[in-house]
Amino acid sequence: MFRRVTSLIGLVAVVSSTLGVAPLAAELPPGGTFIDDDGNTHEGSIEAIFAAGLTTGCDDRGIRFCPQHNVTRGQLAAFLARALHLPAASDDHFTDDNNSLFEGVINKIAAAGITRGCNPPANTHFCPDQPVTRAEMATLLVRGFPDKVPETAPDAFSDDDAVVHHENINRIAAAKITLGCNPPANTHYCPGERVSRDQMASFLTRALGLQPITPPPQFPIERVSRFTTFFNCCENRVTNIRLIARAVDGYVVMPGETFSIDRVVGQRTSAKGYLPAPYLQGGEGRCCAIGGGVSQFGTTIHNAVFWGGYQIDEHRPHSGWISRYPFGIEATLVYSSIDYKFTNDTVTPIYVETSTTSTSVTVELWGNQGEWQVRGFHPIGSRSSSMTFLDQGGSNAKRVSARVTGSAPGSVTVVRTLTQGGVASSQTWHWFYQS
Repeated sequence: MFRRVTSLIGLVAVVSSTLGVAPLAAELPPGGTFIDDDGNTHEGSIEAIFAAGLTTGCDDRGIRFCPQHNVTRGQLAAFLARALHLPAASDDHFTDDNNSLFEGVINKIAAAGITRGCNPPANTHFCPDQPVTRAEMATLLVRGFPDKVPETAPDAFSDDDAVVHHENINRIAAAKITLGCNPPANTHYCPGERVSRDQMASFLTRALGLQPITPPPQFPIERVSRFTTFFNCCENRVTNIRLIARAVDGYVVMPGETFSIDRVVGQRTSAKGYLPAPYLQGGEGRCCAIGGGVSQFGTTIHNAVFWGGYQIDEHRPHSGWISRYPFGIEATLVYSSIDYKFTNDTVTPIYVETSTTSTSVTVELWGNQGEWQVRGFHPIGSRSSSMTFLDQGGSNAKRVSARVTGSAPGSVTVVRTLTQGGVASSQTWHWFYQS
């Protein structure tokens, strides 16, 4: 079943401090900049602060925004310092942020009078890891954007009368920086609730006077292909296959991106749990190499890519044909010398999902090829794969066909033909099996 994996590397990336010119919505790819905010109420604001150079997302690849994650006081300091172009501060204002990534920007907003600390009346602490509440957000915005809010404002909400930030909540409400927390009535502000990253995007967009940017809708995400190969249970190579499958599971290949097993997985080492297992060299089986057997995963993902109709950039079959693999349509792996690469040549992200049993490994690719779906498996001892086309799609579907000729040992030729919109293109691969 399709799922989006949201493991994070970091919560705030370093970005340009210069506000950029917002792109037109039509200039954005389908689904916009990030893969995890499609349909989010605040998506237009998220795109606006991205275009303004205030965020690059929440992971090391810049493809996720993590809209539901809470904003910490340190993170908000970074956003405010960027948005306001605050200069460096010479004084160290707090004693509890010395090991914080955000110490520099915290000192910037303290020097600008935007924050006074989190432990009044001493205010020697900033509490950088503490989540920001909606009430605190109101006061920080008033201090950061004094020219955008009135000096006084009528009471806007019924649930904040006893809150110390009451007046500032009313001021940002009067400035239309906040609309409330219980639409459509919007009689409540929810002052004690934590601010999420998507809410913060809308707060900043309104305070800065930015226009929300609504991207074109993402194409439906559907399973494009699924391929399974089989092996004997309980051997060292099975451990290796399961480890490499787990390392790839959940990876998202963005439009135009080239996926590389070597880059995503890295070297297969004993420190990572890989075991010595047999491998093939010069058409002959040998024993043993750390990570032996991972080529079965290479073959499985190659078939998913091959039949899914995606662009194949780099692959190499084994030196000798192994009957548990599809004849000709297979791929070996040797770290740093024989990689497997393919490019997402569509406008929709590809979500790679893998699964294993004690006797099989499966790769599924989720994306959009015009409702084209295919599944297949290769039983041990069979010379040909069994393919099942689940839905050949509408007129825009990309259809895949293949022709394999040759023998083992001997030469083999694989021709794959892609047809879409009445236009066909073919790609041919030649190989020589030594055994």
